Amino acid sequence: MTDWWGIASSVAAVVSALGAGAVYAGQTRQADHELARSLHSDLTSGEVARSRNLLASFRHGDTAYGPEVREAYFTLLWCFERALEARRAMTRRHFGLVGRRSAAVRYFDKALEWHVGEWAEALPEIRSRLSEQLASRGGQLRDGDSRRSFSALVRDLRAAGLALPEASGWAGPDSESGAPDPI
Repeated sequence: MTDWWGIASSVAAVVSALGAGAVYAGQTRQADHELARSLHSDLTSGEVARSRNLLASFRHGDTAYGPEVREAYFTLLWCFERALEARRAMTRRHFGLVGRRSAAVRYFDKALEWHVGEWAEALPEIRSRLSEQLASRGGQLRDGDSRRSFSALVRDLRAAGLALPEASGWAGPDSESGAPDPI
């Protein structure tokens, strides 16, 4: 004799689980897109935009060194660190499926591509000038962790198929460890 109530309960449990999975996937997609939009906005506006402008001016010799240049340097690097960690979190949400990038991650990658490419070329020169200025004042630029994070973001984006330039001159001794930190 067939236990129809047992079968109906099992079917209901499976349908509920599938429904919960669909809701989770939809909410995750929405949250990932919002996170990508938010971090792109962070990179292109407010304090980070002011920092980018100041660094570009410093790079081209239109702005002299001052503490605000060092602050702008770290503000930009920390923004890229947030982007790296958010991108990795969004990528991990797909249960480790190799080569699988969600629409939100693809959008975020394309939004980051130009910015990361531009700064991969500019930051080595800015870092060199900033390091020289600090050294002439008896200081040291302790940016090893931030440089490693930026390098990791460049590597992750390259691995995703984005064409980013080499960051010539970025390699150099890490102030904390003395170890080279190439991209």
